[in-house]
Amino acid sequence: MNNPNINHTDLSLLAVNFREFKSRANQDSVKDQLIRELTTRNQYLNQFVYITSHNLRVPLKNLRGLLDLLNFDLLDEYNRAIIQLFGDSTQHLDETIEDLVHMLSAQNTPIQQAELVSISDSFGKVCLDFTKQIHTLGIIIHTDFQCDTIHFTKSYMESVLNNLISNSIKYAHPERLLEVSITSICGPGKEVIITFSDNGVGIDMEKHKDNIFGLNQRFHTHVEGKGIGLYITKTQIESLKGTIEVESCVNQGTTFKITLPSLFDM
Repeated sequence: MNNPNINHTDLSLLAVNFREFKSRANQDSVKDQLIRELTTRNQYLNQFVYITSHNLRVPLKNLRGLLDLLNFDLLDEYNRAIIQLFGDSTQHLDETIEDLVHMLSAQNTPIQQAELVSISDSFGKVCLDFTKQIHTLGIIIHTDFQCDTIHFTKSYMESVLNNLISNSIKYAHPERLLEVSITSICGPGKEVIITFSDNGVGIDMEKHKDNIFGLNQRFHTHVEGKGIGLYITKTQIESLKGTIEVESCVNQGTTFKITLPSLFDM
């Protein structure tokens, strides 16, 4: 401390720098501990969901098998109604478990599982699943895939498009033919922008803006649903660093804008 080349100002600055370093080190230590705790809890939660869904499916499958063995011709009308309600309940439980598994999968799929995917091919495959509704309802579909190939998970892309077209059909306007439009372009940063629009009944954005992608959220009561499709859609897109936005007007329609990073940003 008797070094003539070191003055009191230098010592004061050194002390301040040391305190700042120690403070940052403590903060980093707290952050690391918090991350470890959250990671552990997330792993426990994932294990709980997986074990629960697996253990529920076995007895549920047995119950549905027993229902299939019943001879409805031997039942009176009252008992038929009860068995039908029981069957509907088991079906609903099975679908709920399936949704739970999809949500868990969407939140835990690593980016490394992404691959080169054709949007047009995925949309064409999804449309095959809705062939009956498309022809019966006379749905008009417009497509323009200027940027067709993206880096994504194929099953996720099909799931996203399936949920979007399913919603368009569910919430079609009763007084006009349903029109659906899907386009894809390359953005200025080489990101891929997918736009999906319809002319359905729309959503009251002032009322529901903050809940569009929430779990168990429904915006129309005239159609059955569990309010989980858009939640899964958003989770799947965000798991691969994408974003989804929505614009809608009541009785005019809804537009979803999906932005996915370029291949070089993954």
